[in-house]
Amino acid sequence: MDELARFLRAAKQAGASDSFLVELLKQQGWPARTVYESLGAWYAETTGVPMPSPRSTLEAAREAFYHLLAFGTLGGWICAIGSIWFTMIDYWVPDALDRSYKAWALRQVSWQIAAILVAFPVFVLATRNILGDLAENPDKTASPVRRWLTNIALLITALVFIGDLVAVLAVFLEGELTRRFLAKSMVVLGLAGAVFAYYTRGMGKEGQPAKAWHTRFAVLAATLIVATLVAGFSYTGSPERQRILAEDRARTQDLQAVAYRLHEDWKSGAADQRKLPATLGALDYNAATRLVRWRDPVTNKPYGYEPDPTGSTYKLCANYGLPNSSGKRPAGWYCYSFDAAKMPGYVPLD
Repeated sequence: MDELARFLRAAKQAGASDSFLVELLKQQGWPARTVYESLGAWYAETTGVPMPSPRSTLEAAREAFYHLLAFGTLGGWICAIGSIWFTMIDYWVPDALDRSYKAWALRQVSWQIAAILVAFPVFVLATRNILGDLAENPDKTASPVRRWLTNIALLITALVFIGDLVAVLAVFLEGELTRRFLAKSMVVLGLAGAVFAYYTRGMGKEGQPAKAWHTRFAVLAATLIVATLVAGFSYTGSPERQRILAEDRARTQDLQAVAYRLHEDWKSGAADQRKLPATLGALDYNAATRLVRWRDPVTNKPYGYEPDPTGSTYKLCANYGLPNSSGKRPAGWYCYSFDAAKMPGYVPLD
């Protein structure tokens, strides 16, 4: 028996408390871990019950993995919900000064819907695993891993939502409509409150989390998600409609590219020899224009081309699947007018 073990045995028999012995020996230069190991050995010998094996590093890593997965997916679907509602607010409360690109907004909403459909089920599964583990091992409710990750999650959440509020306020100070500002502020505060409630009253609460509370949270979250998805799909339409819109945008981009190329060809020719090509197929004979697509990407039929044989004006036409958002371009065959002598104007993609 070594010197430390003999001293601890004698001290415990004399009635010294564990805390007193640990502090005393720490002042004498003994590491606290060594003292606790010796005390554990003494209790094991005295009681006849061996010390329980410590939690493995793998178990702690598994616990951290599920907590991080739950927080990451929670942040994913919460932020996606906020993004969709921001877009819907911009759509429902139009601003004449807002010239945001609607095709980009449609794509963004589609991505956010996909993020919700993936992240929320993963969040539910990760949370169920955590709650099941806590039910089997109640001592883990005071786990340092859980406490640290919970506080880190709250800190990150606070910083993210503070940043969102700053951005919303900055846009308001730049002149955004008051109704937009108030609606977006309510969205940010509501989602931030939901996350803080989840961690302070649920996952981060000391002791065993109430299963009923988590069930209510999941039901309310699912209700909000359904409402968000309905709003999102009302804005984007079905995947089939999105495909048709993407095809129409490609057609408009092609016509714009052809118009730019015809303008460049017109400028490059001598003033007395400038003439529009008889067909769009003639563009293939110019090495600089071979990358210009002059056929419909879906039907592979040439775009419509109606040149003025004696001047610089012409029309470019395509067969569109849907009308654009402004209603100025109908579905079906539609032509844009251009002048090769002038830089072609911008053609809205939506």
